[in-house]
Amino acid sequence: MSTDLGFLNEIKTGLTSFDSLCREKIGNDICKEYPLDTKIREELNKISLRDDDQDFEIFRFFDQLISLWQTLIEKSVKALRYYDHREPFRENHDKKPIAYGVDDLRKYFDKYVKFEKTLYGSSRYYRDHVVHVFRVWILGITQLFANDNALLKEISIDEDCEVNPIEKISIWTLIALTHDLGYPLEKSLEVVERTKDMMKSFVVNPTISMDLSFNGVQNSMNDFVLRFMSSKMKKKDGDSRDGYDYVARLQPKYYFKFQKSLEHNKHGILSALVIYKMLRYFLESDYSTNEDYFFNAEDVRQFYIRRDILRAISSHTCHDVYQLTAKNFSFLLILCDDAQEWGRKSISELYINKTIEYEYDGLNIDLSQGIINVSFGEKFKNIDKEEDVETVISRFIDISLDYNEIFRDGLDTAKRDFSFQKKTEIDFGKSNGKVTILLSLNITKEKSSKINVDLSATNVKCPNCQKVAGLINKLFKSKVEPVGSSWTFELSEL
Repeated sequence: MSTDLGFLNEIKTGLTSFDSLCREKIGNDICKEYPLDTKIREELNKISLRDDDQDFEIFRFFDQLISLWQTLIEKSVKALRYYDHREPFRENHDKKPIAYGVDDLRKYFDKYVKFEKTLYGSSRYYRDHVVHVFRVWILGITQLFANDNALLKEISIDEDCEVNPIEKISIWTLIALTHDLGYPLEKSLEVVERTKDMMKSFVVNPTISMDLSFNGVQNSMNDFVLRFMSSKMKKKDGDSRDGYDYVARLQPKYYFKFQKSLEHNKHGILSALVIYKMLRYFLESDYSTNEDYFFNAEDVRQFYIRRDILRAISSHTCHDVYQLTAKNFSFLLILCDDAQEWGRKSISELYINKTIEYEYDGLNIDLSQGIINVSFGEKFKNIDKEEDVETVISRFIDISLDYNEIFRDGLDTAKRDFSFQKKTEIDFGKSNGKVTILLSLNITKEKSSKINVDLSATNVKCPNCQKVAGLINKLFKSKVEPVGSSWTFELSEL
């Protein structure tokens, strides 16, 4: 079955349970517009994929997905505004929330779509990011719906803030669909450098330059956004002031980490800046760290909703921020962003019919145990070139090092509530010369992070076994032999 169709079917199947949860948590106060309302369900049904479709077939619906992108964002903002107790919409049904700024964001997104054609030329390995964000969204929805909405019930923005199911779906929608908006800005520097290199053919010292640094008012605005997403609320000591019992406090470690991310033009933080400035929903955020500026409980709740949207988007490219729980949106974005590999073509795949098959092999967040077990599997089939095997293994090592960084030990990591495993299976060669390589990354809070390599073959003396052993020697910088065919490497030693 088409991977995209499989996820769309999972969403359709899970809607009944989702609707039941909404009635349980919200009652009859269901807002008219939200990311999984009747209209969105109808639009999803129009993506008419077949069981035997390949994963690139969804690109036939490219224009429809772009329109759906805007609609989903618009409905997310409307839903979040509707359940904001400070807004008038629940008491006065003649008033309807408006998602101001979405049209401006759509204009930016249209430019993003056009510029992506240029970005395909910026790198041999540049891959689609327009359809990608939609796929990240549907993958996340399936994870929230899985096992009778287990993750949807548990995921939170702050332990003291209650957020209903529709708000959670709206938060995820904004995160998933906007997390890569800053990507063109990050990659533009590479485009400029390539243009400069070409111009050297007929201009000795081309003066083309690009500077993404900020100054003046722009820099002050960026600094405010960084402070916003780097703060937390604290209940003040002393008597209550008519329910205004909270003050905002800057968390310096987040502030400097996000400053560093902006300094390096990481697209996560750039994406957060884009949506903050374009969507009035964020511009109207109530925030100040002044000692005499107080917040009530709803102010706090709304602050955390907005903060966590921005923090999740920014954190997915800021490895200085490490993850302590699987029950937040930052973790979900990192996981779904990595897992969404099916159907993403690089420029090297646009002009040739590659025989290599990529197969998504499941993402699972198991909350049924005391420790949350997170696992993800993928397969690469029909590889017949040694260099392709090397590329896949190298990619696995790089991603493993990234995971080890964001799941690293640090303050309070003794409280980490999850273990993580990623498995990549590689089929190399054919018939009697076929070799299956199983790479497994294992991260727990009790033991050091490790990569296990298991090799199986009909004939361990076949040339492909020898080639794989050579690659393991090269990539892991460790002397191995194909005999025994099982090795363990600590990530701290790579």
